Amino acid sequence: MLCHALAALAAVSRIERITVVVAPADRWFDDLPLDEAIARRIEVVRHGGATRAASVAAGLAAMRPVDDDDWVLVHDAARCGITSRMVDGLIDRVVGHPAGGLLALPLDDTLKRCAAGGSPEEAAVDATIDRAGLWRAQTPQMFRHRLLSDALAGAAARDVVVTDESSAIEAAGHRPLLVAGSSRNFKVTTADDLAMMDSLLVPRPDRKPAR
Repeated sequence: MLCHALAALAAVSRIERITVVVAPADRWFDDLPLDEAIARRIEVVRHGGATRAASVAAGLAAMRPVDDDDWVLVHDAARCGITSRMVDGLIDRVVGHPAGGLLALPLDDTLKRCAAGGSPEEAAVDATIDRAGLWRAQTPQMFRHRLLSDALAGAAARDVVVTDESSAIEAAGHRPLLVAGSSRNFKVTTADDLAMMDSLLVPRPDRKPAR
């Protein structure tokens, strides 16, 4: 999964370097079958934290040299269906925005809230949620280096729960831009997700590679 994500990011000419954040005791990254040209562009930071926000903060701190106004894109390796075309589209839309932005998709499913205390096996509907104006956040998420670093530090100092980079930026009073992504860019979380992603990424003679 990580190899697919890195290949898509490396194919974007405007991305100058790629920082991969892994756990301090990671035993897997060095054995990945990365293309040599891609491997040369990667800096590995072995200071991954207990949360996504901590890992992103560690990656940002390790980027040297860097200017405050440099753009950074944060991507979740579990979204390995990303393509270079999606990333280029995000950069095109966000590069002139004062707060930054992220790939996302408008919700098209009917949302149900489960009654409190219900187990997954016996869940009962408590309410139907109005989906108007609701989007599913994806990655990459693109923000200025200093703005994102300060937003993450500020959220940590105030014990604000940060589930993605945009939520930290929002907590700092900014309004990131939502850029329409793709259903292909879903997050692999379950075994079913993995099977679906495998069907997208495993080469077949009759399938053209995505860009």
